Amino acid sequence: MPNKNPRILIIDDDEGFCQMVSNRLERSGFSVVSANSAAAGLEENAASEFDVILLDHVLPEQDGLSLLAALQSRSNAPPVVYLTGMQDSRVAVAALKAGAADYVVKDLHGDFLLLLENAITNAMFTTALKRERERAEAAVRTARDEFKALAEERALLLREVNHRVSNSLQLIASLLHFQGDVSGNADVKAALKEANGRVLAVARVHRSLYTSFDVRWVTLSDYLASLIRDLEDVSGGESSNSVISFSGAPIQISPDAAVSIGIVTTELILNALKHAYPNGRGQVRVLIRLRESEIDLLVEDDGVGTQDDPPEKKKRRGLGQRIIAGMAEKLEGALRYEKLSPGTRAVLTFPLGDHIRVLESEKALT
Repeated sequence: MPNKNPRILIIDDDEGFCQMVSNRLERSGFSVVSANSAAAGLEENAASEFDVILLDHVLPEQDGLSLLAALQSRSNAPPVVYLTGMQDSRVAVAALKAGAADYVVKDLHGDFLLLLENAITNAMFTTALKRERERAEAAVRTARDEFKALAEERALLLREVNHRVSNSLQLIASLLHFQGDVSGNADVKAALKEANGRVLAVARVHRSLYTSFDVRWVTLSDYLASLIRDLEDVSGGESSNSVISFSGAPIQISPDAAVSIGIVTTELILNALKHAYPNGRGQVRVLIRLRESEIDLLVEDDGVGTQDDPPEKKKRRGLGQRIIAGMAEKLEGALRYEKLSPGTRAVLTFPLGDHIRVLESEKALT
């Protein structure tokens, strides 16, 4: 039994019938209240809480179907077991369609009372399950809404953090740029310019994140195109008469991986501008190429080409080369150089992984 001493309301104009049913149900542990008219039934239902209502089909003032609708207008209305003395199944079907939990045919010579008690118990059990399911669904909706609100708040906070970090890094980059402009030492000027480019590579990632609706991903082509514009804006000397172009496949990448790729790209561009064109004028091309299981980052020029360094010089790698090697290792990739006619191509190859997401349109082309 779902509840202790469940309360039953009988709405039936036959007082003898009500008494007989009450006696049986009370022996089974129910608490029973009788109402001998539709008006009395509505009044009892409004005044008290019941677990089940037994409703007769034929009443003096109105039929049971119209009273059924009135009983169910109350919020959390109890289930109704419909009682009818007719064998016509159309009455039972109409009652079920109107919202009755069950129906029992009044056959006082058969197992009516047993069937009635079973119908009451089933109606209570079914209603309890329904209400429990509704509570669970409401709890799920509340939790989902709360999670959505927290996720939106977290995303907003992350965008704000990325905004502040980007602004701070931009300030640092500007200070490095200004310091390089006022320095009279060519080596210091070059070192500060290279440091400026590295800071910009990181700042651009944070700028991409605070303007994005999904802070988990950076669109690599947009990020590198913006980074190249920054390098063109802040670089002097070698790049003042140079053209840097970019093309790339539509790929999204994690912020950490984007930082590594951005720093490598910056180092390779600055290296090309510094060493490829002695006259300070030329082209640098940056390309992102998607292959079946790998991605290539290519930086190439039409300059004088690479020179074969002696073994002792190869051992003394500069800061830029060490940075490139470290970033390539983070990407689980490798860097190689290819001789062109004329020029040089640097190729960083790294594998596709969970930190890289290729857009569907690009998958269809590969």
